[in-house]
Amino acid sequence: MEREDGLDQDRNQDEELPDWEPDANWLDHPELQEDEVDLLERIRELDQQDPIDDDEDGYDEDFGLPNGGNEDPPVRDIPEFQMPVEDPPEPEDPPGDIDIAEYCAAFREHELLRNSYVDALLQKLRYGATHSAIAHQLRASKRTISAHPDVPREDLENMAQTIRTVERRLGVSTDDIIKTYTLCPKCGRRYSPEYIKDSDSADCLNNDCNGILYVSRLLNSGSRRVSNRTFPTASPIAWIQHMLRLPGISELVQSQQEEDGADEHTEPISFDEWMEHRDPNAPLNDIREGWGWDAEEAGLERDEDPHTGVVRDQIRIGQPHRFSSLPFPVSLTMSTDWFQPTKEGNYSVGACYLVFNNLPRHLRFLRENICLAIVMPGPGEPNSYALEQIMEPLVEELLLLRQGVRMTIREGDPAVYREQYVHAHLTQHIADLIARIKMGGGAGLRSERNFCLYSHTHLSSLSVPDGFIRANFQFRDPEEEVSNAYFWKSLETAEDRKIFFDFTGNRYTALHALPGWYTSTCSPVDAMHLLYQGGMHWIVKQILYAPGMLNKCRQEDDDPIERYNTCLDQMWIPNNFSRRPPKLGQTNTRVKADQWKLTSRVIMIPLYMAFRRGDDIPNDLVPRGTQSSTGGKQQARRAKLLHRERQKHYNAIGQPNRCPPLEQCFSTRSLRFHYQQVLRFSLATGIIDKRAVSTERIGFAVGMLETVAVNYVRNSVPVSPNFHYMMHFEEFILKFGSVYNFHVWAMERANGIISHINHNGRSNGMMEGTLMRGWWGYTTLRNLIDAYRAIRDPSPTDTVMIEDLLGALRSGTDHAQQQQTLMAYIAQCHTTYTRLHGIQEKIRLSTQSKVIDLRKDNLYETVLNFCVEKWPRAGIFGAGMPQRIYLPPKGFVRHYSYVEHDGIRYGGFYHTSGKGYCYGYIDGRQAVRIDRVLYIEFPGRPRLRGICVLVRHFRRPPVEPRFPWNTWANHLGISSWLHDELEPITAISANRLSGVFALFNIPRSDGRYWVTVALDSVSPEEDEEV
Repeated sequence: MEREDGLDQDRNQDEELPDWEPDANWLDHPELQEDEVDLLERIRELDQQDPIDDDEDGYDEDFGLPNGGNEDPPVRDIPEFQMPVEDPPEPEDPPGDIDIAEYCAAFREHELLRNSYVDALLQKLRYGATHSAIAHQLRASKRTISAHPDVPREDLENMAQTIRTVERRLGVSTDDIIKTYTLCPKCGRRYSPEYIKDSDSADCLNNDCNGILYVSRLLNSGSRRVSNRTFPTASPIAWIQHMLRLPGISELVQSQQEEDGADEHTEPISFDEWMEHRDPNAPLNDIREGWGWDAEEAGLERDEDPHTGVVRDQIRIGQPHRFSSLPFPVSLTMSTDWFQPTKEGNYSVGACYLVFNNLPRHLRFLRENICLAIVMPGPGEPNSYALEQIMEPLVEELLLLRQGVRMTIREGDPAVYREQYVHAHLTQHIADLIARIKMGGGAGLRSERNFCLYSHTHLSSLSVPDGFIRANFQFRDPEEEVSNAYFWKSLETAEDRKIFFDFTGNRYTALHALPGWYTSTCSPVDAMHLLYQGGMHWIVKQILYAPGMLNKCRQEDDDPIERYNTCLDQMWIPNNFSRRPPKLGQTNTRVKADQWKLTSRVIMIPLYMAFRRGDDIPNDLVPRGTQSSTGGKQQARRAKLLHRERQKHYNAIGQPNRCPPLEQCFSTRSLRFHYQQVLRFSLATGIIDKRAVSTERIGFAVGMLETVAVNYVRNSVPVSPNFHYMMHFEEFILKFGSVYNFHVWAMERANGIISHINHNGRSNGMMEGTLMRGWWGYTTLRNLIDAYRAIRDPSPTDTVMIEDLLGALRSGTDHAQQQQTLMAYIAQCHTTYTRLHGIQEKIRLSTQSKVIDLRKDNLYETVLNFCVEKWPRAGIFGAGMPQRIYLPPKGFVRHYSYVEHDGIRYGGFYHTSGKGYCYGYIDGRQAVRIDRVLYIEFPGRPRLRGICVLVRHFRRPPVEPRFPWNTWANHLGISSWLHDELEPITAISANRLSGVFALFNIPRSDGRYWVTVALDSVSPEEDEEV
């Protein structure tokens, strides 16, 4: 076993180790060439190993640090949209087939009719009016409008008289989208609403199930059947039809296809062919730039050979045909997650979302463009059978979309509707690891043979370098995995299914029915949970804090934990980053993923302050402590667990004598080793988690993560399975583009939005139905607002209608703003979206301002020179320099607290509300202090107005100080500056602002320095090669 130099002297020779009996029951794998009976018998024999005891897993300790478990839905700054809490709607006219002429017909009717429809809709959404009350209001409006001479008689006669018709006329109806199924409360079998309506018995049809599907209630209008458990679904066909009827969507889809240069006779591309023509330095950004976009094949059907059981995707259209070159191809991403929609109790619901991959990324993850396809009922997660039943309606429609569905699409302005066959296929499933395993039929993280969805790596091999060396991975065969899933489904008994599943790690799910779908290639890893809640959380909590790596090396040293926490306390970051990195020793709080992400960006600074002695990190070994200490117990326990896993590994490969003894399973205590590991991890995550990254750089970053993991296990530092999953980043980035195409940030945000929808709290599907209607009510209402804004020459009444509709969104914001998390790309999405639609300018000033006297503040010459340089032909002059336009010292310039540029806020140092945002970058990574944000306007001259930002540059030291991160400083976004030394004031335009940073104050023997760490997650950046 390779060991770090000097590691032997790292151990406490006097430490006594408790008795330990290794567990080593391992047999070689058999070949899968036996008949079914022999195969199952062989698997039974192999399944006789002891399971891992929960108490010996070692992955769940908190050790005084906050819990870093699954991300809870965001609870702050989420626009709250409320649906009226009511019983199911009263019966009224059935929707029947929706006439395309009626859809959004209100915008072709008279303005008075349209506005009366909006008033009726607002009565329902804001005030909870009943259907009868709304019908009366519509009749009253019709009587009033009939006296108006300008309203055409035909329009008046056809005026909507029910809320359902109103919703269709306004384009906000969800009748053709949402369908509610009944689920057996015992076994989870699904029943259609038609079956419940016509059924003669309330008993479940499954054998040995005594579930009752519904109860009958007597009402004044007759009896009514109420299901005991339901779940709502939204039709993906109806959603795509809805999207393609919206202004501009079909043009966006087709324009993206034209940019790809689609050819109707193009064949699918292979990975090797894609790599051959790919510039290794060209950044991968959108999903269309990955090799998977043009590799998908059209016309596939999934067939199972009845004789061999082999499952293959067969072409039904003759020659191979690239899916992306079809006349109207739609690529979909699915995301699933389970979360608690209420703060009280223990009630968990599941959400399944769909998004258009054809849309540009800044539009793809906007709420109004996301389909909430299923809300899975609580109180707990469904078993595999119930999950299959819940997913089948969605999968059946996806199969129809794969073959092509004729739809009506909208094009042009004014709108022209035409019929078009639309093909759609599911490209990827994004979710956290547990949801990917559940939806893909995987075995789980405790499975020795099948913990990994993508390779056949054994869990025990994570105790040695083999578990992380990518060149040695045996990747799973997608077609073999699908055949295994279908074979599992064909087994008749639960016992046989369990045995086969435990051996292969494959279980059939509804998604396996989709041609082209493979769990191992269509379920990309999740950067948020792997890098931050997985990797960074593990390094801080399990590697540094729990084993006592932050203990004193010498009795006279300052407490490293106190120095670490003090450094974080003194760190300056913009005020909108309200959730700071967790401090060591915190308890009883949950740490969010964005806090771990921020930690990964800045940890090298407080860790340097904790480890340093003088100006450098010494080449010291941290004492292990006593046996009774928390750190000492943790080290001994981890050494035993690591030794056990290594015994399993070496027994499995038939080399038990190579297993190192227990005393060599204690982790290294070298300060420099652990600091270098943290630097490597931060460097790799900073490269991977970008909106654009080249193929060469992603290979370097994953190689760096491999080095981190291999170095840890070679030095007997145990790591979690998350570190193995990180080795699979490269294949998915090459296939789907940057991680922002399969990030779960947006879907976590969607969970938070759902949890804020007002509901009655009732279970058995009633709350789930309310959540579904609330989501689609908001989405369709948002589209209605956009339709009003698209009216040419809107009247004052139209403007009032927009304000009333915005009020119905219940505190919904109508402009981009950067939240207090690191989800900067969300802010970028909103900013770009609003710019495209003319809702908000790229630069936005605060609402607070005042007129200033430039001479009094000694700013006149600076502002005057700025004006002369910005408008050189205007002839602007000051005192004693008569030209054409005079700039007076007072009256033309206002002082604002902040300016927002590309969704990032920059504030003025000399303004109370702006001081928390007063540092930032300009022109790349030149650090500045922002003194003031000014707005200059020459009255009567609309072209002579603009924003002037007064900044003072940080000063660079004449000799760069020697910090341990200097080698990688540029790639880590770290720069050193003279402490509290600033250049004279400079006036710049706001468009030169380029990002924000965290600011640290670092004292050294050769002086005091400011150190900045870039937090510019909003804009893509390509660092120089390492």
